[in-house]
Amino acid sequence: MEFAKTLTTISERHLLRMQLSEEVLRVVQDTRRISSPGARARALRLVRQELRGLDLGLLRERLEDLSHPNSRRASTPADEWRKRLLDGGEAEFAAFLEQYARAERQHLRTLLRNARTAPAASQNKALGALTQALRDAMSSG
Repeated sequence: MEFAKTLTTISERHLLRMQLSEEVLRVVQDTRRISSPGARARALRLVRQELRGLDLGLLRERLEDLSHPNSRRASTPADEWRKRLLDGGEAEFAAFLEQYARAERQHLRTLLRNARTAPAASQNKALGALTQALRDAMSSG
């Protein structure tokens, strides 16, 4: 749902570089022109319907590459742990706490939950807070 909304708010240049099918591109561009909230909600449903058959992971990667072209930097250990914790479950969290016993369990669990459930608009902030807390936990031993 959030991804469809994001597609309607990115720049036209980025939208054209997303390599979307003609039909999806047309529906997104039509949705952008609508200003009435009710009509816009219906149009967003059409965008989501068109996106159903597509690989959203690939589209999100393309959008991330377009939005942050210089973010292809080397991963740090904290970035690797963040990815493992977000993709994994309780076992990954337990492994992190076992390796870094001084980490604040409750604080990390809250940040992890926030990063998983954050809306697209605040996703970067939630991920940044989680990464910083992981760095702090790793540096304290």
